[in-house]
Amino acid sequence: MPSFTLKSNARALAPRRAARAVRPAASFRPVFVNAASTETLDKVRSIISEQLGTDLDKVTGDAKFLDLGADSLDTVEIMMALEEQFDITLDEEGAENISTVQEAADLIETQVATK
Repeated sequence: MPSFTLKSNARALAPRRAARAVRPAASFRPVFVNAASTETLDKVRSIISEQLGTDLDKVTGDAKFLDLGADSLDTVEIMMALEEQFDITLDEEGAENISTVQEAADLIETQVATK
């Protein structure tokens, strides 16, 4: 069985022991991100497609607004249309950090859930 040398007391450890020797810090906490539902994503895609006059097939979840041809004014208009459609208010800080269609859908779903 192969062994690995780690700086932990300079002892050779078997692979099984080496895996146990390297552990995350006690303060490590996994972060779970909930993706928006398909229904929310589809509504967001439809609104963005309409606002930009872009074919719906090009407006995918990972599409960036910039790649879809949106400038800063277009992005503001998209956010306003999304707020109206979902009856929410997006804060400026959150809206400024959105660069993809999926991020917009995720933010909207979070806002709707906390409404």
